[in-house]
Amino acid sequence: MTARSTAERVSLAAVALPGGGSEVRGFGRRPCRVDDGWLRVESSGMCGTDISLHTAGLDRPTVLGHHVHGRIAELGDEAARRWGVGPGDWVVVEEYLPCGSCEQCAAGRYRLCPRTDLWSGGRRVGLIPVDEEPALWGGNAQYMYLPPEAVIHPLPGPLADGLAAWALPLANALDWVLGAGALRPGETVVVLGPGYHGLAAVTAALYGGAGSVVAVGLVQDRSRLEFAALLGAGVAPVADPAGAPEDASAALHDHVARVTRGRMADLVLDLTGAGDVSGAVGLLAQCGRLVLAGGRGAPEARLDTGRLTRMSARVIGVRGRAPDRVTQSIGILRAGGAGLSRVPTEYVPLAGVGEMLDRLAAGKGPATPHVVVRPWDPDRREEAR
Repeated sequence: MTARSTAERVSLAAVALPGGGSEVRGFGRRPCRVDDGWLRVESSGMCGTDISLHTAGLDRPTVLGHHVHGRIAELGDEAARRWGVGPGDWVVVEEYLPCGSCEQCAAGRYRLCPRTDLWSGGRRVGLIPVDEEPALWGGNAQYMYLPPEAVIHPLPGPLADGLAAWALPLANALDWVLGAGALRPGETVVVLGPGYHGLAAVTAALYGGAGSVVAVGLVQDRSRLEFAALLGAGVAPVADPAGAPEDASAALHDHVARVTRGRMADLVLDLTGAGDVSGAVGLLAQCGRLVLAGGRGAPEARLDTGRLTRMSARVIGVRGRAPDRVTQSIGILRAGGAGLSRVPTEYVPLAGVGEMLDRLAAGKGPATPHVVVRPWDPDRREEAR
């Protein structure tokens, strides 16, 4: 093998280290086998899971990144048949690496496969340490390994990096709003937490025909609430975390009561992971639904079961998305993104990954929650227009 071809088989990656910090390393890429392949990564979106893993959750050095989009660089024949793609094709890769043979996988619910369960150390894109060959298991790299169990969705053509990075968050939101939340046209939706998934949930609710959507955030979320307003949401009074929690809850209740003329919200999505959901329950209308996507490590919550009974209300926990929601999300993005292109994108090179994760963990990140690693861009940060 020539020096040039050897160099072409090396991929740079941002490696998250135990105890925090990140460094760029180079890893060799072995030729693909008949049942696997390599992805040239074009974008890798950051989310709250990446932040928690970066700051406290890693035992061994790991290439993070699990909202991944790119082009097939190399593919074995069996893998090409299984995934229905070929070299050069644009794809979105889900984070799950399911077994394919358990009861959940057989029913198409591979997000619930015990092998890929986030809470029990399951195998996922962006979670497998670099000491497991071939090391490049996450999207914060120029190339990412595609094992036989990878879940891949073809794109009908290229999408702008910033828009493509919304594919999985929007798919989650569609599943939570239209699936678990059972949104009906004309209903009122309240979204608690205007972060990455919160803005996607606003988009999904408006796409699903919500009569009104109210986005709720804290004082430090003002810019994100402005993005929610750009998408078409109303914005609730900003709660002050220094004040009494009951005062903030009462102010929010009064605001939703005014918006709905006393009827309250048909659907509330709590994406904060704060644990105390009593305020969210108090926002529900008769037969309302509360959808919880608290995330990893969310604290235990107390529920007023008597109120839930009187209101015939439901509380639904969610994670991930059904496969058809990814297809639906890709279709929406191909058609223009239902307004998501209005949300600025902060692009980060590999060398800036650790610094950005530190900033996000400290609450000092950029105004936009849409932060995207672009592995082939050495030092470019810009905003979508």
